[in-house]
Amino acid sequence: MPDLVRVDSPDTQAELTAIVEMLEAHEVPCFVSGARLGGVSGGVYGCVRRLGVVMVPGTRVAEAAALIAAHKSSRAARKDGARKPLSSRLGALVRFIWFG
Repeated sequence: MPDLVRVDSPDTQAELTAIVEMLEAHEVPCFVSGARLGGVSGGVYGCVRRLGVVMVPGTRVAEAAALIAAHKSSRAARKDGARKPLSSRLGALVRFIWFG
């Protein structure tokens, strides 16, 4: 079995699923390790569910890291693009109210 290397630890289940599906679509073998319940430190009491850590074979780390970075940047760009129409509509509304 090849040595596995951690490449990402997503914040949400949806992000974890998207990353795994994207890696599989590019035929990069990946494994999710460490999904469990764990305590929270720093004055917060209770347990939270820790998401898994995405791991790939050491020989595929560079490829996986590049794919994940591209995925995250395209997701950020989509997020920014989705916000612009709201701000432009809000600006138009403010101008309409202010200037009549």
